[in-house]
Amino acid sequence: MPHATERYQLRPARPDDIPCILGLMREMAEFEKLTDIFKATEATLHNSFFSEHPAAHCLVGTTASEPDVPVAYIMWFHNYSSFLDKRGLYLEDLYVQPAHRGQGLGKMALQHLARMAVEQDCGRFEWVVLDWNQNAIDFYKHLGADILPEWRIVRVTGQALQNLAAQAPR
Repeated sequence: MPHATERYQLRPARPDDIPCILGLMREMAEFEKLTDIFKATEATLHNSFFSEHPAAHCLVGTTASEPDVPVAYIMWFHNYSSFLDKRGLYLEDLYVQPAHRGQGLGKMALQHLARMAVEQDCGRFEWVVLDWNQNAIDFYKHLGADILPEWRIVRVTGQALQNLAAQAPR
């Protein structure tokens, strides 16, 4: 078990957690108003977390009284900074069900990932937050995170990705 408090614990996701994780991901997509781009399935998540070369890693948060029922999921992977010449730890998702928010589980998850980043000699630990999610922004600032207003996410997906790829010389 990676980390525990009296009420909550974090542990690595197991294959039998996939249905719960998928449900939590759907809740997050609804909260973020992004259900129109939600494509994850149990099969794709299983491949992403448990294949020979996983694309991402996942922890689940559970209550101490029900350690087999995830109430939160934390998905992360390594990225790389050329300027630091070090890998980083990138937090893709941190979702805690509303009934369990404000009780230390999110903070525990961020502390755990920060410790992992330090132990693995990562140059940074980073993630993005929606500009309208003021509660999350305030929470992250309280923990010492910097919100970088001068940086913008650049993304190419769907047909635009297909079009750009089609222009590549063969």
